[in-house]
Amino acid sequence: MRRPCVVLLSACLLSACDDSEGNGYVPPPPFTQTFPDAGTTDGGTAPEPWACQRDRVAHGAPMSLLAQLQLEMSRATSAEARTAAIDRFEAAVEAQGGAPLVSDPRAGRQVVAFFARGEAAKGTSVAGAFNEWSATATPLTQVRDTDLYLVEVEIPRTGPQPYKLVKGGAYFEDPRARHVTWDRINHGGVGQFNALVYPALQDATKGRLTAWYDVKATALGDARDVFVYTPPVYDGPECPALPVLYLHDGNESLTRESFVDAADAHYQAHPEDSAVLVFVALPNQDVRLGQYTFPPALAPGWPTPRGDDYLAFIREDLMPRVASSLRVRTGPRDTGIAGASLGGLISVYAGFQFPETFGFVGTQSGTLFWPHDGEVDRNDGNAMVVRAGAEPVVPVRFYVDHGSPTAGCTLDGAPGSDDCQSNLQFVAALKSRGYGLAHLHEAGGQHDWSYWKKRLPKLLCAFRNEDPKACGL
Repeated sequence: MRRPCVVLLSACLLSACDDSEGNGYVPPPPFTQTFPDAGTTDGGTAPEPWACQRDRVAHGAPMSLLAQLQLEMSRATSAEARTAAIDRFEAAVEAQGGAPLVSDPRAGRQVVAFFARGEAAKGTSVAGAFNEWSATATPLTQVRDTDLYLVEVEIPRTGPQPYKLVKGGAYFEDPRARHVTWDRINHGGVGQFNALVYPALQDATKGRLTAWYDVKATALGDARDVFVYTPPVYDGPECPALPVLYLHDGNESLTRESFVDAADAHYQAHPEDSAVLVFVALPNQDVRLGQYTFPPALAPGWPTPRGDDYLAFIREDLMPRVASSLRVRTGPRDTGIAGASLGGLISVYAGFQFPETFGFVGTQSGTLFWPHDGEVDRNDGNAMVVRAGAEPVVPVRFYVDHGSPTAGCTLDGAPGSDDCQSNLQFVAALKSRGYGLAHLHEAGGQHDWSYWKKRLPKLLCAFRNEDPKACGL
């Protein structure tokens, strides 16, 4: 049930921001910072066994930050001072777990605070399982003369509670939330996520998904969302450091045919294969062709290839953040890159360009017929086939999967071919040079997310096992 947030005309921000009501209240302990996820260390070396538990690293920011804002607002004597206090509050929320703010688990009342800022926040409500996803039942209220809109809600700690923000009947993701899950609505394109209250209460046998919104790409001059999947063992008492696999089309692969579901199933059956999966989304679908390809352009009038800039983003912007924020192993042996269709093409290109960074490449129905550097006919260039067969061998292992018509492989671009011709040529070139290779050819497999999801466990297995036989390949 919603508990209104009362704003006084005096300097007090909120009338009831504490959790002191109820018998048996225990003052909250200090909250640990979500990132880096290594947890508190003993002497700066080994993490404490409890430090990696999900209840320590997966949580919203503490409600005490709201009490601190109340105090600062009571002392503010101008609109500028109130704005500065809200700026500090917003930064503290980001640093201490993200939105929404939550009461200490041992408090007598479990209160959650949702907020938004700016002129666009006017008229915003919060909707979730706690109010039957009502678009109007729980509006955010403006705090005094500021651009902060906020509401407090009592939500029982009975499990992870999904929610979205909503305005004008349109539901959207909370950009300040960190812990998310797919909303299970397949839009046939880029989908959406629900944010989570009490993310630590997610099923412990499954992984969790953390959102990094608006990650800047220096070389590209844009920004995109990144979703980090950590498997169940990551939150275990052993505090393991895991290999890391970067995957393209990071939004579609999670919201068309959930790659999280496939990863969960594989890692439940084979926890020894566990890895951190970093799903890299695009700013929008219009840039996909440019950012997943390399020179030359396929034909006059096609987008300028910017694959080199995209890979610079992964290597120079994203990978340092991953290494400093998560318990991941570094070095090419424990670092992979993978994708489907054009995502497979740019992954193979990354392996040949940067073998010192990516020691494993996964391609699912890769667009491997892409042209060479102009020395080979553009209509049959097969750049990656040429590189695999003619250039010096690089220390990279490959996983290649694709489909084909049940009657057999046809020319690339033919109905149902799933680019099998260039994929088979690429596999033959790799074998001729002695590359480590795992290959899966699915007769009848289509160029579609449902088929890539079905085959994903083989890719995840191949990433962690150098012998394809260990993966049934």
